[in-house]
Amino acid sequence: MNQLTILIVDDDKTTSSILNHMLKPYANVIVKASNGVEGCDLYRKYTPDIILSDINMPLMNGLEMIEKIRKIDDDVKIAIFTDFENREILLKAIELGVNQFVSKPFESKSFSKMMQGLCHEVWTRQKAVHEIQRQENILHTINQMAHNFLQESNWREALEQELTNLKEASEISSIFIYKNKKEKNDIVSNQLFYLNDNKDAKTKKTIHFRRDNLMRWKNQLEKNQLVNGCKADYDKSKKKLLATFKINSLLILPIFVKGKWWGFLGIGDEQEQVLASSHVEMLSTSASIIGAAINNTRNLKSLQMSSAVLQHTIDGVLITDVDNKIVHINDAFLEITGYTRDNAIGKNPRMLKSGNHSHQFYQKMWDQLTREGYWQGEITNRKKNGEIYIEWLSINTIKNVHGEIENYIGIFSDVTHQRKDAQEHAYLATHDPLTQLSNRLLLDDRLDHAINHASRFGKCISLIFCDLDNFKPINDTYGHNVGDEILKRVANYLKKTLRKEDTIC
Repeated sequence: MNQLTILIVDDDKTTSSILNHMLKPYANVIVKASNGVEGCDLYRKYTPDIILSDINMPLMNGLEMIEKIRKIDDDVKIAIFTDFENREILLKAIELGVNQFVSKPFESKSFSKMMQGLCHEVWTRQKAVHEIQRQENILHTINQMAHNFLQESNWREALEQELTNLKEASEISSIFIYKNKKEKNDIVSNQLFYLNDNKDAKTKKTIHFRRDNLMRWKNQLEKNQLVNGCKADYDKSKKKLLATFKINSLLILPIFVKGKWWGFLGIGDEQEQVLASSHVEMLSTSASIIGAAINNTRNLKSLQMSSAVLQHTIDGVLITDVDNKIVHINDAFLEITGYTRDNAIGKNPRMLKSGNHSHQFYQKMWDQLTREGYWQGEITNRKKNGEIYIEWLSINTIKNVHGEIENYIGIFSDVTHQRKDAQEHAYLATHDPLTQLSNRLLLDDRLDHAINHASRFGKCISLIFCDLDNFKPINDTYGHNVGDEILKRVANYLKKTLRKEDTIC
């Protein structure tokens, strides 16, 4: 309980000595300053939880010191010694956020009441901050767990480290995993992993639900319902189990794989207090991640033969899980996109998006995938270096025996150069290579279109034929290079002069 640091700021050594004696029940660290300057220095060094300060002191008075400290820390609890007669000082102190006022000489009962109130506020805040930090640690660990399980093809190899991290983040004394096994007409659970801070704790290698009188727990877990309670909530057989594990509270989370109860994750603590619902929700996510990791390993094994064939194809290949997280890529994927395996595994393929397609484009693609199980088409994506490329992409769904989607497999080829070549061929076929103006083929097409359009809507068109006078002498006198340059300059002049909707040939 005495885990507080208190700073006394008073130039009267007798007062400081009295306060030092009175504060011992409340703090494990007490530091003393004789003026405001020293008080500021000791605050920066010790960051106390409570400050008790006089007002009138040399070098820097108490209010000046408090004003400087409040600019750094709004939460530290501050009490000042005052005679309550100077209204101006009282108002200034309230404005600076002073929490308590106490008069000299100190009356033991009222002083104790004031300190108990300040300490309670500090402890309450510390507990709240600690719980928030604990939640953040659990969330961070769970996020890292999801990432690491996806990176590791064998979930068993990652399990020990991930559960050790989860135990530390949750600040619990014991964590374990049991896997179910059918034995005759009953289900038993065998221990896969066990970690306990208490060296005197024993363990059960196998849990026989019927023999150990744990059928109620088994029925709950089979229905995907968790078990959460402490020793006082349980009957004799369950108390015996908790005594074996040397724990006083226990949370059991079912692990499901492909919709079937696979086993459970157990979390125990020496404190006889049920885990908060916010922590239970987060820890339930970890059980789901373990189930997904087991499922992912099974899926990858079934895809290993296909992957071996696809690994050496010149087309890019990526395989995602049902949540559209990449679980496998081949060498061609790396070569085409510029990403490394570490960049890609566990990520969503949307990292390749070029921004050239609308939301409706992707919606139609996913609608067809869901409806028909495949999609094929041309899509523009972006490489890791930012370069835009065009790919021909085929996506297929992979389903289990129950018809549920487990994976998506995408196979694509980079067709950027083919598309550019086709565009260049089309451009060269319809444009003059020297001036970049439309050629006779495009003129005929545009003229036919313009005549038909004008005829349909009762409008007129204009066609202007221009010639360059005395052009032959330029070629003959100065050479064809100069003649070509003149043609290009005339073409540029016409482009600038006419409208964009006009055709120059």
